[in-house]
Amino acid sequence: MRGNSVLGMIALELRMMLRERAALGLLAVLASALVLACLSGAALMQSQIEGRTAAQIRQSEATEQLRERLADAELPPEEAILTPYRLRQVLIAPPPVLADLSVGRAALDPYATTVTMRTGRDTLFQRSGLDNPELLVRGGIDLAFVVVVLAPLVLIGLLYGLFAADRDSGMARLIVAQAGNPVRLVTARILPRLALVLLMIAATVLVQLASGPDVAGRWQAAGVWLLVAALFLLLWAACGAWINSLAIGAETAAFTLVALWALVTLVLPAAFSAIVQASYPPPSRFEQIAAARAAEVASTEAYENDHPEIASGEFEGRLASIRKTWDVAQKVEAATAPIDRRFTEQLAAQQRFAEALSWASPALVAKRALEQVAGTHATTGQDFRTASEEYRAALRRFGGGFVERGAIIGAADAEQIPRFAWSPVRLMPWAAIMVLAALAAGLMLLAGRRFSRLKFA
Repeated sequence: MRGNSVLGMIALELRMMLRERAALGLLAVLASALVLACLSGAALMQSQIEGRTAAQIRQSEATEQLRERLADAELPPEEAILTPYRLRQVLIAPPPVLADLSVGRAALDPYATTVTMRTGRDTLFQRSGLDNPELLVRGGIDLAFVVVVLAPLVLIGLLYGLFAADRDSGMARLIVAQAGNPVRLVTARILPRLALVLLMIAATVLVQLASGPDVAGRWQAAGVWLLVAALFLLLWAACGAWINSLAIGAETAAFTLVALWALVTLVLPAAFSAIVQASYPPPSRFEQIAAARAAEVASTEAYENDHPEIASGEFEGRLASIRKTWDVAQKVEAATAPIDRRFTEQLAAQQRFAEALSWASPALVAKRALEQVAGTHATTGQDFRTASEEYRAALRRFGGGFVERGAIIGAADAEQIPRFAWSPVRLMPWAAIMVLAALAAGLMLLAGRRFSRLKFA
């Protein structure tokens, strides 16, 4: 083996690995998980596209109804004065580029909402998703879950005895002598195992891209997604090499790697979640409901006391009614604004603290990076909520102006209705990529240094 090239050694290692039933069993498990993740991701992406299509239909219907209403010359004034409260706009977020690879928050966060003059801050998004807390921590069965959770376990199963098994059997001296260099031997054993896992993941990604929808920037994002996945798995391969460079047996190496996997994949994420919730608890939503109800009752009584006159006609009665509704709504908004502001501030603080803590776990670093590339990160959903809230305020200002003036919205005013135009900011996770690359390179250098200095008694 001494005169063989590294490529020849890699080919030999690959053949030997594919003859082992345990290795084939691990690869079969990985393949099954990839198929399941592929099917699950395709179904999610399809539902995301169909949901947005249905929302677009609702928006088209609302636009057509408004156009017909404004064009109706026979619409009586007492009905025309209600037009501000007939305005209806459907807000739709663009589809995530790679929701079928990294589900992230896509299955939980709303991507469409209907806004009217009656929509409040607390009713802007009525859809909510509840799930098993454990699933929320580790994610669903998608390709990101396979990369972050399952693929490292497969690598551990393939690499735990990388060199420790030879040390246990007493064959280490002979094998190193035949290979000519322990670093060459370890490299030849790592590369085929890592490449096989990565190729299976890359092939699944290509299938998803070829069969998925045509979304702008999808292929470019997939390239960065695969880069993150490769660096994260390279980090685990480097970790396996470093553990095997220590003077420990194969069983100890396996236990150490599994314990490390459990720490960074399961224990730290759960601990960080509990720490974040305890450090920045959001205000109670019941407090908001109580404040809104009290403000509504008080402002209703105050308005009726300040306007005891009886409307002289149907037009005046309708105008008085919507003015009362508008006045009460403004007072409710003012009463609940401090609670909403505290809730938003606490949520932002939670996200900042969670992101800061996540740097202590490579699994969380990789998971967050994959979701950022896919467009399913929590920040994207929060940005859509913020943009929707700003639009809701703009629509209320537009319609409220006509209510306060007692004016009727005409066809010429339709062009002044606010339009919702929002697209997510797609930030590439370069910091996460650099951290994963630095950790992988550092561990690999440490392992290589130890193997190059290997001495046999």
